[in-house]
Amino acid sequence: MNLRLLLLLAVFLVSLPGTIGAREIRLNKGEVYRDRDLSVTCEGGQAGTSDLGQPIAVRECQYWDDFAKKCLFEKTIYSYGDLECVEECQYWDSFSNTCDYKSKCTFYPRQEAFVLKTCTEFDDNNRKCLRVREEKIGAGR
Repeated sequence: MNLRLLLLLAVFLVSLPGTIGAREIRLNKGEVYRDRDLSVTCEGGQAGTSDLGQPIAVRECQYWDDFAKKCLFEKTIYSYGDLECVEECQYWDSFSNTCDYKSKCTFYPRQEAFVLKTCTEFDDNNRKCLRVREEKIGAGR
């Protein structure tokens, strides 16, 4: 009788649907997949967090000294997903080869956004920024 039960169990297990017809669907953050009464939404991890991690910083020379063959000032390009924020020298003193004002990027991971701080009015005599502007770079810009 045990052999009969094992044989019946084996036939039952073989007749179960397997993974032969399995489908794989990959969703990007925010995408929705629907199939009849099933709806799957990709939220990209825990609420308020991101799978992208921290921004990537890439540096490149903004001001180059041809005579000395060296970089005098590097700008930094921050990338996070499709967002990009650039810290660069806005006011360069070519006489002393120094940057008088550099823009500033601040990253806010919960909002998945940057805030770019730039100088909109610069005093050349005193070499200082008189008025700054902050601009949000991100979702809902």
